Amino acid sequence: MKPRILFVDDESNILQGLRRMLRSMRNEWTMDFAEGGEEALKTLEGESYDVLVTDMKMPGVGGAELLDQVAERYPQMLRFILSGEADTEATFRTVVTSHQFFPKPSNSERLVEVISHCLQRRSEFETIDTGALVTGVRCLATSRSTFDALANLLDSESATIDQAVELFADEPALAAKVMQLANSAYFGIGDPVFSPKAAANLLGWDVLRALLINESFVSAFPSGPCRAAYEQAIAQARSVGELSAWIAEQRGASPQAIEQARLAGLLHNLGRLLLCDQAGDDYARVVALVEEGKGLDDAEREVFATSHVVFGAYLAAAWGMPSAVVEAIRHHRQPAVSEQNEDARLPLLAVHAALGIVSASDAGEPADTVATHLDTEFLGQQGCAESIADWTEGWRRLRSAA
Repeated sequence: MKPRILFVDDESNILQGLRRMLRSMRNEWTMDFAEGGEEALKTLEGESYDVLVTDMKMPGVGGAELLDQVAERYPQMLRFILSGEADTEATFRTVVTSHQFFPKPSNSERLVEVISHCLQRRSEFETIDTGALVTGVRCLATSRSTFDALANLLDSESATIDQAVELFADEPALAAKVMQLANSAYFGIGDPVFSPKAAANLLGWDVLRALLINESFVSAFPSGPCRAAYEQAIAQARSVGELSAWIAEQRGASPQAIEQARLAGLLHNLGRLLLCDQAGDDYARVVALVEEGKGLDDAEREVFATSHVVFGAYLAAAWGMPSAVVEAIRHHRQPAVSEQNEDARLPLLAVHAALGIVSASDAGEPADTVATHLDTEFLGQQGCAESIADWTEGWRRLRSAA
């Protein structure tokens, strides 16, 4: 069955333009067009859709209200904004109910690329309800220490953008969200950025502060059976992000590629964080199975019918992460499966190697056991099998210097 997409705008000429622009996708998608928010809600009552693309400023039911209602009633839908402008209040409302914001007029190729990429990631789920864990999430919880640090920052009269940037760059949930906002046109930016630090600096302290005050934008992970697993996943993500960037640097990568490797490492556990946060009781069963000796991937498939990397890649795609980062999140545990072209493969290589080295180190294993955590054939194909010992020693030095 073809994916169903609903486009919403109060101007009929805009809808006609979309029809013409997207004519080449008629064999791939079923596309319907609603003139305004009220008509869209009536249409949604009678049909099931996979994607909503809506304007913001519309009479009656505006884009922000439409997104509020769709996010509540139909959490399985991907929700995109295609608009020429949006007032500040509406923008702050929609940063948690929409997935990406495209400026109007938009490049049709970019719109098709993003929607197709997200739908491809969603197709890996066996049921729509499972995928809704991704599209239904508004934000991910932070670690307790970061949540406390953010509270102190908001209470401080002398808080600076530099202090905020450091927190956003070191916390997976905040890093993913700030990248989403900076790479979309929510605040009129929309220029490609490749690091959370750059994204946070672009947004500025006034915007970040307003977002942090919004209770729907950030929350601390509550106490529960997954608390320890959540904090462990965040700690591992920070280590893997740091080492991934270092490995990319050792490979002579460009500054942009180094930052993509760092981001991919920081977000490699995005799916685990999502499942702990949104399905804590179920993920507690995964934790119990692992404690009984079952492998993590097998335990997750037993409970969720798929692995956390599928959830993480779908969320990263929906939030507009760079494609190389999404690919690294999806395939870092089995890198040989990836079909990524060679130029974009560095983040995947770096994260796979970094995770193996960090995992062995955290378990207190001898350095010569690192290879048991890695796909050595894949690393050999990339010409870096002989580098593992040096990278392992490099991680030891990085930890000692910290």
